[in-house]
Order: sequence, then structure tokens, then C-alpha cells
Amino acid sequence: MIIKSHILRFVLPLALFFLAGCATQVPVTELSRYAQPPSQFLSIKGMRVHVRDQGNPDKPALVMLHGIFSSLHTWEKWRPHLEKDFRLISLDLPNFGMTGPFPSGETSDDAYMAVLEEVAEQLQLKEFYLAGNSLGGYFSYQYAARNPEQVKKLVMLDPAGFFFVPPAAMMLWGTPVVGQLVDEIEPPRFVMESLLKNAYHNADKVTDTELNRYADLLSREGNREAGGRMVRHIRNSMGFDLSKLDQLTMPVLIIWGEEDNWIPVRHAQQFHDAIKGSELIIYPEVGHMPMEEIPEQSAQDVAAFLNK
Repeated sequence: MIIKSHILRFVLPLALFFLAGCATQVPVTELSRYAQPPSQFLSIKGMRVHVRDQGNPDKPALVMLHGIFSSLHTWEKWRPHLEKDFRLISLDLPNFGMTGPFPSGETSDDAYMAVLEEVAEQLQLKEFYLAGNSLGGYFSYQYAARNPEQVKKLVMLDPAGFFFVPPAAMMLWGTPVVGQLVDEIEPPRFVMESLLKNAYHNADKVTDTELNRYADLLSREGNREAGGRMVRHIRNSMGFDLSKLDQLTMPVLIIWGEEDNWIPVRHAQQFHDAIKGSELIIYPEVGHMPMEEIPEQSAQDVAAFLNK
């Protein structure tokens, strides 16, 4: 019975993907509704990197990095609570959102670090606070460790790092051969809905607007294949590089949703133990994206940490 349940766990998502048909490739020009002002685009390494620079320009800057298959919109619920006291900068990381794929098909940490360094240079950010969720949390501590003179404080929300088993559909996407086939398949709406709602503890908080946005931006030309490459890169790398955690010299706040279904809450203590002097907040009845599920509380706690 256990063997059968494991087989069904992978075969069922595969069957659902193949029932969906060929993937839609939507030109970025047809998705302009997701890049209205204050959005702007920076020319970096052959890409037009989608950025929002808002809030108070006279206050300290907070740069925010989203998770896998997400976009800068994941931080918009923080804006009303932070815009008076911070300059808020968010971006669509390459391979996702309106930015789209690296022209070279890159997936390496070095490629992402180079883009973030260029964003900081073009926006004239000599010093700033840095926050990241999930995969963006991973990139945030990688960047902070490499650029300690720039990053004054670091906030990690349910970051990727220690070993975990992702949702079945994501594991399917990371498998050899099958993963490349999935790149070309349009996932049924209810599969997308299940993945997003699984990231929340209270799934009722997921709106149709958010579901539509995630689906639309995944359909942006090149994103599905690029996202698949990213998933397989992580798999082939056997996870994430944790070697730089002991190089974080700035104050660090770790935030976690106790009911995270993507990355288990036990990792919160592992990060806390690995990063000397770090602070830790665990929210009960919250999932993988505290900034979306409890924006007011999480924003208040982040502001208190940054303003110390």
C-alpha cells in the first residue's frame, strides 16, 4: 500500500499535466497589465528586468526578492504598511515574472548575483536592507554573504536551503526527460490552484486575481521552460549552497510560517542555529508566504527589526 501511494503521488500529477495539452506562450506585450506604473524596466545582460521603486525615496531602501514561480507582486501587500518609512524596491527575478528568461539559459547563483549587483548599481543603492522569500530567501543570503558592505540587515522568510521534499508536481518537473516534457504542457487550472493554495495555511485567502496572475506570468513566453530549467538545476545540484551562512555578519531576522507545506518549519531552527546572533519569529497558523498571508503583522515585525 505504501508503494502504491508513492506511485500515485507522481503518476497522478503526470497524467494531469498530459491531459492539459500544449503550453500557451503569451508575448510579454500582452501582459502589460502586470507592469503598470510604478513599474520600470532596467536593461541588464540582454534582459529587461522588471522593477518597482516606490515608497519614500528619502528613507532607507528595502530590496525584496520573491520565490520560485512568483513575481514582485508578492510584496505588494507590505507596501501600505512600509511605504512611509522605507524606499521599497522589488523586482521580477530572471526566469520569472515579466523579466523572463536569461537569454543564455542561465540558472547559476553567480548569474543571479551579477543581476542583483547591476540592479543595485543602476538604482544607486550603496547600502540597503534585503529581504527574500523561499528561493528569493536563498538568493538574499547568498547576496548578503558576498556583499556585506552593502547589506545592512537581512530578512529571510521561509528561505530555501536545507534538504526538503517539494510538492509532487514540482518533483515531477525536476525529473530528467519527464521534466522537459512538462515544460511543453499547460498545467490544468486546478493544479496551479492547488500549488498556490498549498503555500497558504488559510487557503481561503487566495484570490482569483492572484491565481490569474500566477497562471498568466507562468505563461509568459519562455517562463515555463526557464522555470523547469531552474527546478532541474536545483535537483542536479543536490539542493542549495549553505556554505556561506557563517559569513553573514549583519543582523539577520528569520521568519517562518509554522504551517509551511513547502519548506518545513524545522528548518527555521536550523537557520537560527547556523547564523550567529540571528533572531527568529515563527507564526502559528501561517504557511509559506507570511508577507502575503499576514501582511500587516509580518510587515510590522520587519519594520521593528529594521528600525532597531
